[in-house]
Amino acid sequence: MAMTINQKSKRKIIPVASGKGGAGKSLITANLGLRLGAAGVRTVVVDMDLGGSNLHTYLGYRNKHKGIGNFLSDTKTRFKDIIVQTHVPALRFVPGDVLVTGLSSPTPATRKKLIQAIEAIDADVVLIDLGSGTTPLIIDMFLLSNSGLVVTTPEAPSVLNAYSLLKNVLFRRLQEEFASSKRVASYLKEIQKDKTPGSTPTLRDITDGIKKIDRKYGARATKAISQLKPYLILNMMIQGEDFRIAESLRDLVDRNLGIGLESLGAVFQDPACSMAVRALQPLTDFAPESPAAVQIERMAQKIAQSESFPEMPLDLEEYDSSYGLTSIEIAMDLETFRTSGDSHVAGDARDEEFLEVISTQKREIDQLKGTIRTLTAGADSPF
Repeated sequence: MAMTINQKSKRKIIPVASGKGGAGKSLITANLGLRLGAAGVRTVVVDMDLGGSNLHTYLGYRNKHKGIGNFLSDTKTRFKDIIVQTHVPALRFVPGDVLVTGLSSPTPATRKKLIQAIEAIDADVVLIDLGSGTTPLIIDMFLLSNSGLVVTTPEAPSVLNAYSLLKNVLFRRLQEEFASSKRVASYLKEIQKDKTPGSTPTLRDITDGIKKIDRKYGARATKAISQLKPYLILNMMIQGEDFRIAESLRDLVDRNLGIGLESLGAVFQDPACSMAVRALQPLTDFAPESPAAVQIERMAQKIAQSESFPEMPLDLEEYDSSYGLTSIEIAMDLETFRTSGDSHVAGDARDEEFLEVISTQKREIDQLKGTIRTLTAGADSPF
């Protein structure tokens, strides 16, 4: 499988994954697609959460369209027949398997068929809503391009599973790179079989092991991993302090896996999200001025305005990295939504209630400090 290098391609394939369910991945994918479409970017969102597909709900549609389940189970159904036009002219949607069950673990041949179909989509941006976890389908789909999005919340299980996702991406990328070398493939398999806590070696350790097999393979392995440029989205933030855990995850991923994990942005915990789902409306239509909608719109604009995404122009005089930019955005948003005299979400929820939510969740934030210490413990961390 050839990985699309997005910055060199006119069509950007952007898989969206989370290591753990409940991170808000589908809501973010749907609304990113809607805002990209609203900006005139020809976008297709694909519901690849087989066994749990519900992207249609976040787009504001009921389950009545044929989807990937039909494409896989009926040879007469062509992929182009299941692409649905949405209410946004530049946005189309591929439903999942909600009308056909039993396809959550497709065979390698089926995965290949899906990959070929997605790679043939005519669009500027293809957003793929993946399931949670680290199944072969999820990892293979995440590696359709070099710049997928990883969605996590500032909770320990979600962050730990995000790290696990990227660790599996690392091994799968190396397996693909050295598929023709039986000795390297065997070496990588042996490493993965060792389930002893703390046994997973760093990328440097792995490349050293590969060099012992063939010296020139070491540089090849490093290059293969350096091509990976995923972005992190921290969802359901309560207060600015939450973002420290994203920075800690970035440092750990860089140190142990050699993957440059950038920040696309952060999204506040927002009652408007659940209210929009109950109303069967997309968040950005239902409450466009709500914190989450504003923040998702900002991330969509970053993608839309970056012709060489994942490369984005950074004003290094204002901030030192994508994390520095996100920190500035968080500070501005907190000030805006705290001081605004207007309701920031639909219904009767007002800024005072938002502050009350922040206060009541302080205990959870304190518990995260232990997780941050764990994440910054270095190669001996128990991942």
